[in-house]
Amino acid sequence: MVLLHGGESSKRQYDLFAPLLGEGIRAISYDQRDVGDTVNGPEPYTMATLAEDCAGLIDALGCRRAHLVGASLGGAIAMNVALDHPGRVASLTLISAPPTVEEAPGGVAEKVMAMSPGERAKFMLDAVISPEGRRREPELVEQVQALLGAGGIGERRRDAIRTHDCVDRLHEIGAPTLVLNGTDDPLMPASTAESVAERIPGAVLELLEGGRHGLTLEQREVTAGLVRRFVLKHAFAGITVSGGSRSAGEKS
Repeated sequence: MVLLHGGESSKRQYDLFAPLLGEGIRAISYDQRDVGDTVNGPEPYTMATLAEDCAGLIDALGCRRAHLVGASLGGAIAMNVALDHPGRVASLTLISAPPTVEEAPGGVAEKVMAMSPGERAKFMLDAVISPEGRRREPELVEQVQALLGAGGIGERRRDAIRTHDCVDRLHEIGAPTLVLNGTDDPLMPASTAESVAERIPGAVLELLEGGRHGLTLEQREVTAGLVRRFVLKHAFAGITVSGGSRSAGEKS
């Protein structure tokens, strides 16, 4: 399983989530371009480039296909992998994932990208974790704040995000697909998730009551359970492994 992190995050987004997936799942997270430990050249890139990176990682790990789990921007990248590199995808899980940057209510995606780092961090913390969650798990708040500080959206990432638009191609996705979304997500409305699930043939939709944008964080146990059941159902979708070492972000 390859875990794709959100736009404001890093591979560490899955530190608490991946262990909850349980035995039998080899879950690997990685830093996208301009994030964390990844070093890349100065050239601009698009969502198609980020999808190619993911497909290349699957190859480098010695896998023919992998189960993709992407949250927010990571889900958007996963959509593009499923469309542009379908032979690499055994199953697809889209968590709070927009089919285009314009789907967020009131143009919030562009507004967030235009905010100062401090304004953006405060806005995203509220979008990711509910007030109840912040009271219940202060240590989770610290982790999210650290993620927001380590991730961020540089100009090249912003330009790449603006190239994302899969709406008219969702019907082409052939991989078994699970769509997860919170009912109180201020960045990705549940109605949009419903539309995504309707457009992808055979997709399964699960809406988490009261969930915000950080389902792999605040609702990590429920989300991990849903992902595990779905992925194990499709565990024999032709994956072969010929070797490959574990990355720094890999969890078991």
